[in-house]
Amino acid sequence: MVKKHYWISSIAALLLLLSLLRCEGPRGPEGPRGSEGPPGPMAEIVVPDSVPNVQDGVGLLPDSGGTIFIRAGIHRVTEAIHVNRSNVTITGEQGTIIKLGDHVNQPVFLIGTDAPLPVDMARYIQNIRIAGLEIDGNRAAQDWEADSTRPGTNIMNNGIDIRKADNLQISDVNIHSARSGGLVASIDSRRIFISNACIYDNEFDGIALYSSEDVLVSDFICYENDFSGISFDNSVKNLAFDNGLLKNNGHNGIFARMCEDIVFNDLLVCGNQKNGCFLADHNGESGTGVKRLFFESCSFLESGEYGLCLISSGFESPNNTVIGCLFSGNTLGAILDGPGLLYKEGNIFQ
Repeated sequence: MVKKHYWISSIAALLLLLSLLRCEGPRGPEGPRGSEGPPGPMAEIVVPDSVPNVQDGVGLLPDSGGTIFIRAGIHRVTEAIHVNRSNVTITGEQGTIIKLGDHVNQPVFLIGTDAPLPVDMARYIQNIRIAGLEIDGNRAAQDWEADSTRPGTNIMNNGIDIRKADNLQISDVNIHSARSGGLVASIDSRRIFISNACIYDNEFDGIALYSSEDVLVSDFICYENDFSGISFDNSVKNLAFDNGLLKNNGHNGIFARMCEDIVFNDLLVCGNQKNGCFLADHNGESGTGVKRLFFESCSFLESGEYGLCLISSGFESPNNTVIGCLFSGNTLGAILDGPGLLYKEGNIFQ
């Protein structure tokens, strides 16, 4: 009887172990991969092991979110990758390229709501992480700038389009060749952290922020975008840019209007076809200027026009400061501003 009990216990333990192994879903690059059927609520999805493409992976995530790991290679998408739920992480293996298909005319990534304007009642999409990807907007094969599949939304064909998102982390990304902007945030998006980003060859701006706040951008490069390297407009506030390069953009390195409380530190702004930095209001309209912008340890070099240009009244654009910056080789001059518009101290002019 003792031996029989021993064998029964051993068989039960073996069956339990096999059951646990079968229940373990795909885990990403370091764990078991592949599973039968759709992943469970806590499983990670691996593309293309679990599903053939990224769109299907996002669609299979539960409302509670999850993780998508994308293997190296070129992944062509035939519609925007729409992250429309919270708590989602999308990461790529070294060499992962997400490329918009020909004539798709949508953003590559759409994070947040795609509800028609206004979207006051739409819920926030929160706690999103995008990392380790090259995002190719394939702009030469697109037909127009706007996403015509979502009428009334004013969504453009950006590399990453962010709308009403909260707590978003974007790191180690290469965003280029979008038919509109590289990375664009709007619709009251907030708490956005961007780092180690290279954004170039987009038809409009590299990074554009509208109606957004609490954004930190560090260790970044925006170059050879057709318009500005970085751009702000329409009620933007509480931004910080640190350790960046804005080079050879088609208009300005920095364009700013209708924004406040922005810090620029340790930026190299060089070779932009118009101004290194262009600050303005909207034709003198009340509340459309720039307020409390602070530049420190920045270099404005070889601009086609001015290093820094402020075209606004003191009433619309008060309390802006430039300290310890270098201006050299700008075609029309270092700074263009009116009396008392800028507080300047310790700058070098060459």
